[in-house]
Amino acid sequence: MVTAPLPAGAMVALATPVNPDGSLDPEGLERLLGHVVAGGIAGISPCGSTGEGARLTADQRQRVALQVLEQAPGLPVIPGVAATSLGEARRELDLLGELGATAALVAPPSYFPSTDAETEDLYVRLADESPIPLVLYNIPQFTKAPVRPSVVGRLMLHPNIIGIKDSSRDLEYLQNVISATAEANLIGDFRIYTGTDTMLVASALAGADGTIAASANLVPHLGVRILELVSTDLPQALELQRELGIIVAACRKGSPPAGWKAALSLSGICDRTLVPPAKGLSEDQVEEMWRKLQQSAVFASGLGGPS
Repeated sequence: MVTAPLPAGAMVALATPVNPDGSLDPEGLERLLGHVVAGGIAGISPCGSTGEGARLTADQRQRVALQVLEQAPGLPVIPGVAATSLGEARRELDLLGELGATAALVAPPSYFPSTDAETEDLYVRLADESPIPLVLYNIPQFTKAPVRPSVVGRLMLHPNIIGIKDSSRDLEYLQNVISATAEANLIGDFRIYTGTDTMLVASALAGADGTIAASANLVPHLGVRILELVSTDLPQALELQRELGIIVAACRKGSPPAGWKAALSLSGICDRTLVPPAKGLSEDQVEEMWRKLQQSAVFASGLGGPS
């Protein structure tokens, strides 16, 4: 499949608002979408790790993807696909194609260990039949199956594989991926994104195209601005990166993405409930997080505290 390249810049790894009973919260999702779109993000990736995609049912993931597509027209939408089996992943990709998704973010299965050859074969078999392009997802802390740079270098030659999101927090890995893809990526159709909010400047300087970031749920304008400034005002970009680092450190609490959802609840966007059976932060943890967030001028100037 020949497709236009994905955008450079800052995209959001969208959270999934749910009600206190664990059901989807369409009104909260509508508020969240309005917030991130107003912040200038370049695209939306629902139902990934921050979106708790692996905790949602396939039907719930489809409902979230459909609402995002309806309420953010004109923006690239790259839903996460939980590839627990080849058949289920194919069905989900077919449904996303029918909905009109731009691409799909696909991580390797996480239960059984995978060899490099098995990981590569999975992606090739999915890409051969998928109606939409695939974005590789390297997040070995969850999958226990790293997508090695050499594998990425071969997979990027497939016409229906158009990018990678790397959430390993490993700059050496990211640099190796950039090196592995550089020679064949002269026309820039294969995009490389970091999923590590604290490495936006470092990743951009290394040659990454942008980010798909959890922090863009809360402070979308901050990641957008950091990436804009890297090539024009590096000291200011580094200053904003330090501000973002304070926010990220405060929100890395509990079972992911408990901290980000708690911060969103402080802003009045959605409830802090996680998709069951995961548990959100306690009141004491929220209070501690709020105290740490107050150290950031960016957060303190734009959002309120716990009620």
